Amino acid sequence: MPEGIVLIAWPLLLVAAYLLGAIPTAQLVAARRGIDLRQVHTTNVGAGNLSRHMGMRWGLLVALADVSKSFLPVTAANLLGFGPGAAGMVGVGAVVGHNWSIFMRGRSGRGLAPSAGLVLAIDPALLLWVMGWAISGWWMRGGIAGFMGWGLLPVVAVTLGRPSTETVMIVVLSAVLMIRRAQGNVDSEGGFGPTMERIFFDLDKVVDEIPLTIDEPLTP
Repeated sequence: MPEGIVLIAWPLLLVAAYLLGAIPTAQLVAARRGIDLRQVHTTNVGAGNLSRHMGMRWGLLVALADVSKSFLPVTAANLLGFGPGAAGMVGVGAVVGHNWSIFMRGRSGRGLAPSAGLVLAIDPALLLWVMGWAISGWWMRGGIAGFMGWGLLPVVAVTLGRPSTETVMIVVLSAVLMIRRAQGNVDSEGGFGPTMERIFFDLDKVVDEIPLTIDEPLTP
């Protein structure tokens, strides 16, 4: 691809990926029943929180939609001839949009589904490591599995001898996920100790699970 086209196409893809990722899919679906996911259970605007209030079927459908938020733009970048690092960063843009949506005016999802879509499009073999820990976490019901799966993914990439550009992209992705995890809920306790507990063990405050009616706009 000519260098001039690359200089134009990559930033456009990055912005498009962010905006696609920023669409609050779970919140829009929850709004059908007057539920504001920011006010119930984990307060995360994602498929996991949605499934607790609308059932596993809706949660699965939204999870697939969130996977596509990164998978589609990364696939487009691949087709345009971008390398794994540049194409992967487009996917990271979608994850950032999902985690800190401009339409939600702040933190929203946790980025797991779009991150899975990114890895699926770039390096499906790495997804085996993540999915293995996801299954272990479900079985153990322990948040440490999330850190092992995503927090240590850069180590796995280096161990498997992945290209340097891909490894750097994986490091950025892991950092984005750990930063969002460290933030926790809007009303989470601050300080070094609670932050480390959220990063390593995903321990955080859970608010009332009673669905509340949405009384705030979804767009700025």
